[in-house]
Amino acid sequence: YGGVSARSRSDVNILAIVNTETKNVLLLSTPRDYYVSFNATGGVRDKLTHAGIYGVDASIDALEQLYGIQVDYYLRLNFSGFIDIIDALGGIEVYSDYDFTVTPIRTYQKGMNQLNGLEALAFARERYSFPEGDFQRAKNQMEVIRAVIQKCASSSMLMNYASVMEAVAGSFETSMSQEQIASLVKMQLSDMAQWSVTSYTVDGHSMYAETFSMPGTELYVIEPDYATVETAKGMIQEIYGGREE
Repeated sequence: YGGVSARSRSDVNILAIVNTETKNVLLLSTPRDYYVSFNATGGVRDKLTHAGIYGVDASIDALEQLYGIQVDYYLRLNFSGFIDIIDALGGIEVYSDYDFTVTPIRTYQKGMNQLNGLEALAFARERYSFPEGDFQRAKNQMEVIRAVIQKCASSSMLMNYASVMEAVAGSFETSMSQEQIASLVKMQLSDMAQWSVTSYTVDGHSMYAETFSMPGTELYVIEPDYATVETAKGMIQEIYGGREE
């Protein structure tokens, strides 16, 4: 909570691979405890979440090295910004795979749920209600992003995008310019295309190991399942290449 500029662990790390010609989006979630390296570590591995301590560039670098890609833009936000953005959009409609309750916020029904900012945050944070734990949470986080994309692509939202952007000013940080955002809005207004959003989470197995940030102490980490990383790489290239699945 609070100001978005403070450096902190990056709890949620989601890549969005976007093809504006085919209108396809891949959301790729990497578990925060993934055991990876980035330039600041000199080859020593660390938790992905710890990369955030060294700044957003370190988080980007870790994902670029893991997937062999170049990340062109980033968007960074915290809980406060998340709530502000969802509320500025007038709420979102998400699909839940389960009936579950987050006390004292909300009971979510299996199926579609209309959520405000605080309810969406609780939906995106919950993990203990699910047998798949963190992996279902990642799926729910990407479902929130899908719902935001759907809401932002609607004509009513696009016509008022300037006032929405003004309402959420200071709620997030991004390397994308106002001109680039305006260009995307203009493109969407011109064709009002429907976007296809696919999500995927890479897997791994639990273990304990030393990390770059805390040498001499064994911490819980997730050793990557590189078969799922290769699957993710293939999905990325499909979006880049524009080939239909």
